[in-house]
Amino acid sequence: MAGRQRQKRRADIELNKDYLSSLPSEIIEDILVKLPIKEAVRTSVLSSKWKSSWASMPNLVFAEKCLPESELIESVDKVLRVHQGPVLKFELDSDQLANRKAINRWLLVLSKNGLKDLRLMFYIYNGCTVPSSLFSCHELQHLEISGCTINGPRCFQGLKLLRKLTLRACYLVRITIEKFVSGCPFLESLTLIGVNKYDSLIIRSPNLKQLILVERFSDLLLETPNLTSATIFGYGLLPHGFKDFSPANDGCKSNILRAIGALSSIEELDIDSEFCEYLGSGPIPEKLPETFHHLKKISIRIDGRSKVVDTALCILQNVPNLKTLRLMLPCQNIWEEQRIATFSFLEQLEVVEILDFKDVGSLLAFAKFILGTAPKLEKLIIYGEDLYELEYGVGFQMKLASLPRLSSKAVILFGEVADIEFPSAFSYLWNI
Repeated sequence: MAGRQRQKRRADIELNKDYLSSLPSEIIEDILVKLPIKEAVRTSVLSSKWKSSWASMPNLVFAEKCLPESELIESVDKVLRVHQGPVLKFELDSDQLANRKAINRWLLVLSKNGLKDLRLMFYIYNGCTVPSSLFSCHELQHLEISGCTINGPRCFQGLKLLRKLTLRACYLVRITIEKFVSGCPFLESLTLIGVNKYDSLIIRSPNLKQLILVERFSDLLLETPNLTSATIFGYGLLPHGFKDFSPANDGCKSNILRAIGALSSIEELDIDSEFCEYLGSGPIPEKLPETFHHLKKISIRIDGRSKVVDTALCILQNVPNLKTLRLMLPCQNIWEEQRIATFSFLEQLEVVEILDFKDVGSLLAFAKFILGTAPKLEKLIIYGEDLYELEYGVGFQMKLASLPRLSSKAVILFGEVADIEFPSAFSYLWNI
């Protein structure tokens, strides 16, 4: 009896092996790509077909944050040594690695294997350095690096095929962002979060469409004519503050003109009060030479500083086709000034979202202004903590409900802050 059961088990095992071996190569590759590299390696015991499939996986992902450095190096070395065929994607996420020689060795191997997607994430305080062999990966289309120093080559030839670049908490040596970006003519997406501290941050990129910038700088120049989406946050001034680009200094261009004045294709813009202060640190023109005709959605965090308020109003004066406005309101009432009622941004406005307001009086004043002057308004959404507590109460809601509305479609809605994504510079930096 026991003998028959053993024979049955062996037969079942052989049947399973035959079944796994008979799977099409495309399905095996699809399964392997979804497994951590350790688990993918273990599938080699299933059959020779699985072993050969694993050894030719195009995507290698080492998500080994806590693995000791020596074990991680041994693992990556072993995989690259037996791997056959191209490596299209290589991802490494480690809190332990700081071995520059190992990283250099891997990059030199990958640069000869058609690498298109490279992601290197390190623990910022490990002092890890990515060597200049990074720039020998000429076929890269997507590059993401965080938590390290990047050594630029002595002669930078550019990454001619790169389309997406993300750098977080990196320090660049022997290469500037201006030179890096200019050497990537097909770049479409750029994210810079906590990269170096700049006196002048210059970004020239004719094909760039998306920009996320969370940086410390005293001057910003954007020459990105095809940019459609931008998130720009400043965090903390440099010791000497912002540069004052008055007519005496640079011929007539104010900060607002240098930074965003030429973004004629912009469709979505998200800026914070620190960046608004920079924009307003020079002369603020009443009318920008390039009106933001394509801008449909804008998010602005306004605090009580006069430069921030003036900058926000200057931008709003130049967005005639705005559909969605998101605001963090200041405590004071800035909405009763006569000139605001003539702003063109009100004409097409459909949705207004108010977030993190500090004062009920300023909120009521803004609600009165928007409801009474936006002819196509559909929703006024107010987000806040404990909106129904006694400090607001039924009286607060009744006052809002009684406000006159120019649009017959306009409704007032309430939501919790947790229900909406409204990141700050701190939240970007915290997630490094």
